[in-house]
Order: sequence, then structure tokens, then C-alpha cells
Amino acid sequence: MKENYQLKKKETIAFIILIIVAISFFEFYGIKEDHEADRKNINLEFAGRVERIEYNIKQFPTVTVGDSAYHIGSGYNTDHQIGIGDSIIKRKGSEVYTLIKYNTNKVIEFRK
Repeated sequence: MKENYQLKKKETIAFIILIIVAISFFEFYGIKEDHEADRKNINLEFAGRVERIEYNIKQFPTVTVGDSAYHIGSGYNTDHQIGIGDSIIKRKGSEVYTLIKYNTNKVIEFRK
């Protein structure tokens, strides 16, 4: 009986360690992916009129300017304010997206 209890205890400890290792791996991978996305974003530079806009399942927009599509990822609260015909500017080295509304010329900045 005591041997059976010790075996169950060892199995439980091994299972807990396995769960901790798996969670750590996914957490590390997520942080790495966020860092890579931030690095790519900081190097983007574009300006022009929004010709198309699509939202993914998490409601993050991808805007088409000219022949290129740009994903505006997490950390930016665009709140569906971007519309077709609006002008959008993103400068290299900056995390700020500047939106100029088509009808009103209102300037909106999206900061991380």
C-alpha cells in the first residue's frame, strides 16, 4: 500500500513538472513572437490612402495601401476607426500610426 502511494506521488510530481515545462515553453515562444513582431513593426515605413481593410478574428486590422498589406497588431486600439479612403502614415523607427480621416481631416494617432 505504501509503495502504491509513493508511486502515485512520483507520477503526480512528474506530471506537474511536465505541465510547468510545457507552460514555460509556450510562454517563451509567445514572448519571442511578440518581440519579433515589434521588431518588424518598428522597421515599417509607408504612407498612403487605405484601399482595403480587413479584420482578423481578434479584430486587429490589416490595411492595404497601394499594392501592399500592413497588419496593425496587438497593442494598438484602432477601435474600427480606420476606413477606406483615410490616409495612414507609419514612419520607420516609430511605433505610431497616424490616421487622417477622409471626410473631416481629423488626425488620430494610434500608439502602443
